Amino acid sequence: MLPKENLKYFALFVWISFRNFVAKAENYTPEMSQDNLGTAYEFKIHIDAGKEDCFYQYIEAGSSLYIAFQVVRGGDSMAGFYVNGPTNQPIMPYQWKQHAEIDDSNVLQTGYYSLCIDNKPSSFHSKLVSLYLASLKRDEWDKYIKELSDSDVSVSNVTSMLRNVQLNINEVVKKLEHSRQKHTYDLYLADSNNRYVQNWSLIHCVVVIACSIVQVIFVRKLFESNEFKKGKVRA
Repeated sequence: MLPKENLKYFALFVWISFRNFVAKAENYTPEMSQDNLGTAYEFKIHIDAGKEDCFYQYIEAGSSLYIAFQVVRGGDSMAGFYVNGPTNQPIMPYQWKQHAEIDDSNVLQTGYYSLCIDNKPSSFHSKLVSLYLASLKRDEWDKYIKELSDSDVSVSNVTSMLRNVQLNINEVVKKLEHSRQKHTYDLYLADSNNRYVQNWSLIHCVVVIACSIVQVIFVRKLFESNEFKKGKVRA
């Protein structure tokens, strides 16, 4: 067994390694996934009404794959999501819903996977969708563990320990991402409700003022007569 202090160092080292391959959408390049233990990114996509957009990610066979879609704003907060493999075979069937995800622990084919968001059924409302993708190269992790073994850094249970840390980190990242998407959706919903209340309050104020003006004019007209205008008094 490894001493507790060493376990802490190993966990910290693995966590840093995992964080190093996380790439933001604005600076991501395909080459980044070739030299690291995997790839992960998140970005928000604006889908116009009646449109469909697809994005492509290179995934190696044997890697894990986690994809999460979340509609955060727009219309009925529903959109169509589906994922196809390199030969256009369906990996995640078409789903029309607010949130959809796929979690594959072992990708079978190497190639470019298409991640598609469909807003064609919505003719008038655009959608803002949060997309998160994470893929971990299990072969690279095995090589990394073997290198540790060859350099006599590990002991009998280091392989099991590192794999458990890797799986736990992967689960934590997925749960954090799911929580972040929900938080973003709630934030946009609260902002939308606030604007809705403000707009309707303004409209009600305008209607009340307009009704008051019309009422005053109507009452004044009701008591007006041509005789008073001409200076004559009724008997």
